[in-house]
Amino acid sequence: MSELTITTDVAAETEDEPVVRASPRMRLVFDLIAVVGGTLAALLLLWYLHGAWQPLRAVGCGLISGVILRRMARPTYWSFPTYLRRPIDTGVVLFGAITTSWATLAREPTSVWLLRWREAVTLPVLAAVLGLGLVGVVYSHARMRREIEEARAREAALRESALRARLRALQAQINPHFLFNAFNALAELTHAEPEVAEQMVGDLAHILRYTLRSSAEGIVPVSKELEVIRRYLRVEQARLGDRLKIVEDIDPDAINRQLPGLVIQPLVENAVLHGVAPRSGGGTVSISVAAFDDHLRLRVEDDGPGLPDQTKAALAVGYEEAIEGDSKSRGGTGGAGGGLVNVRQRLMLRYRGAATLETTELDPGTRIEVRIPQ
Repeated sequence: MSELTITTDVAAETEDEPVVRASPRMRLVFDLIAVVGGTLAALLLLWYLHGAWQPLRAVGCGLISGVILRRMARPTYWSFPTYLRRPIDTGVVLFGAITTSWATLAREPTSVWLLRWREAVTLPVLAAVLGLGLVGVVYSHARMRREIEEARAREAALRESALRARLRALQAQINPHFLFNAFNALAELTHAEPEVAEQMVGDLAHILRYTLRSSAEGIVPVSKELEVIRRYLRVEQARLGDRLKIVEDIDPDAINRQLPGLVIQPLVENAVLHGVAPRSGGGTVSISVAAFDDHLRLRVEDDGPGLPDQTKAALAVGYEEAIEGDSKSRGGTGGAGGGLVNVRQRLMLRYRGAATLETTELDPGTRIEVRIPQ
């Protein structure tokens, strides 16, 4: 690659690609290849014409066809695309080899030249026709391939644009829907425990600010995600009291790893809303984050009654259905398990199926495990 210098010449540039000019060293290599090819073609033709091997004449024909004629003809097609210049180069060398080989007949008696003049004309003409045919086939094939590749590129660009639009829409849907319950609890605490209410307002403001920023930034450190989770859990503990118990197991190596914003928080929120809040005796939510060489593992467990059947069905939708926007996969963030469906869709769209979200039924409770490639 270092031997090639790419320059864009406005006068010589085609609509297909810019002109690629070779370095002097590479031009010598191309000349050598052309000379060898022309010499071999001339050697065989001279043997056919004279019935004897004539290597010196063949080398002369190769030099004339591979360097002189080729360099004289090249300016007429230099502005052509690369996939046309190469076949034309080959055609020029072969045509030159045939022509110069037939020219050696001038050294023979006149009768030999007169006897073989038809062949002297026919073979170069046939070489030219075959060369033009070869160029036409190569050009048609290359043009068709280029058009197919361009169509595929346009389709891929449109598909990518649609996927990004869906990802932004899903990210915007992740606004915490626990706010209604939080505001109700805040109204009660305002008079009973004003200090707790003040802290709760600060936590809610931080959560909302993080929600907006994570939608814009996309990727955040694990430490920021854990901070917003702890603030969220303080809000829920202000509402649920001792009914909500939290267990954390955080790998120190995972703190600085990167992940999409608001991935763990919806999992914790789902565990609180559906595994703890409905039960009069409350429950426990366990949060685990572990770092490995090639992925980040997130686990959220609760000891509640398990996921509703509707949520299980939504989470069972495959990758292709999810990226096409299948009706079953449009969970948003509302309803039972909507946050889980949203997280799974965002992971699918961002990592093209390389990230996973799996659910496991425990006895009792549910484990949700997310693996994000690093």
